[in-house]
Amino acid sequence: MQAGGPDSAAVSEAPSSGSEESDCEQGPEADADAALTEEWARELLVSAGVVAPQEIRVESRAGVAGALSRVLAVTVRYESAGERRALPLIVKLPPRDPFGRLFVAEAQFDTREILFYTELAPALNRLAEEALGPGEGLPVPRCVKARLPDEIGGDSELVLEDVTAEGFESADFAEGLTVERARAALHAAARLHALSLALRDREGPLDQRFDFLFPCERAAAGYLRLVRRGLPQLEAFLRGRTDCIEEAAAVSALSARAPSLLETLLRPAEPAPLAHADFWSGNLLFRERDGESECIALDWQMVSLGRPMDDVALLLLSSLTPEMRRAAGESLIEDYGNRLEAECARLGVASSGTIVRRSLKPDWPRAALRALLLCAGSVDVALGEPRAERRLLEAVRDLHAQGILALKADSDA
Repeated sequence: MQAGGPDSAAVSEAPSSGSEESDCEQGPEADADAALTEEWARELLVSAGVVAPQEIRVESRAGVAGALSRVLAVTVRYESAGERRALPLIVKLPPRDPFGRLFVAEAQFDTREILFYTELAPALNRLAEEALGPGEGLPVPRCVKARLPDEIGGDSELVLEDVTAEGFESADFAEGLTVERARAALHAAARLHALSLALRDREGPLDQRFDFLFPCERAAAGYLRLVRRGLPQLEAFLRGRTDCIEEAAAVSALSARAPSLLETLLRPAEPAPLAHADFWSGNLLFRERDGESECIALDWQMVSLGRPMDDVALLLLSSLTPEMRRAAGESLIEDYGNRLEAECARLGVASSGTIVRRSLKPDWPRAALRALLLCAGSVDVALGEPRAERRLLEAVRDLHAQGILALKADSDA
């Protein structure tokens, strides 16, 4: 879970897997505003198809300074064809500090997200429109403008529609998702996974065409940083409680074993669809319409070839209360599997959907342990918030009781 900041004005307490720092600082981005000029807005409006915009004014609201990006909520007000209009946007820029810029550049976080919006998402959406009809694409914000860095550590820019203007809102991380919102999130994940399986069936392995997808070896280096930073904090938290002695010992053993586990935890399985890879409530927005919950997924810096259960397990362990996860977890996995198979059948790749569906429950131990490492890397976000502390504690207890904390690398099994 990362602190790239949500692609929305609805800001959450975003944890971090992308850097050594996990806390986001909210506040105005004064020097970033200097780049958001009338000329910048005019170019953006013209590229978006607005005819002869006049009286253009740019309003920038408070943003988020995170480890992977700075996020500004911007409204461009203008007049066109005699009418006054407003265009609410989210602008994502690189971190301000040189170290943060270098970290983002080396891992290509900003480049990957820009290419997701400008190359991968359009390809998936074209396939969806051809197979399913208009409006059946990925549940993501619309990209308005994007600019790749012209050198390592250089400036980049990603401008997205601000979907909070359409009624989407962030969820309360500490409170946890309702079953309805969890189901909506998993349906959004199923659409991503199914569309990527269909595109793979049509064009072959996706990493051959989209070489920016997060490679396993680079992901392993990031997870190793998580292990070294997060698990000792989690162990110390558990040892501070008299009722968690066994769990603390299991986490200590996991810390020593985790580096050798990473290949097992991160290895994709065929047929390999896309995974969001950071699929938790802080990277999701929701709205209720006609009695149904809808979900949009944000922050695509970690998109990679993976396993669907990775997204499912992270959502369940990070974003549901322990009671909700225990009572509804299995039914949510079953519902996700049903939706994935149905989506794959509609897209003409029913066999791939069946193969992936059969792998879900057997893949739970591996995916759950991977999810716990992500959560452990963000343990400082949970500490100090009683509900979040309890959620993490109960996740550790449940995975220990299931024997998952003792999972070994495939090479050692």
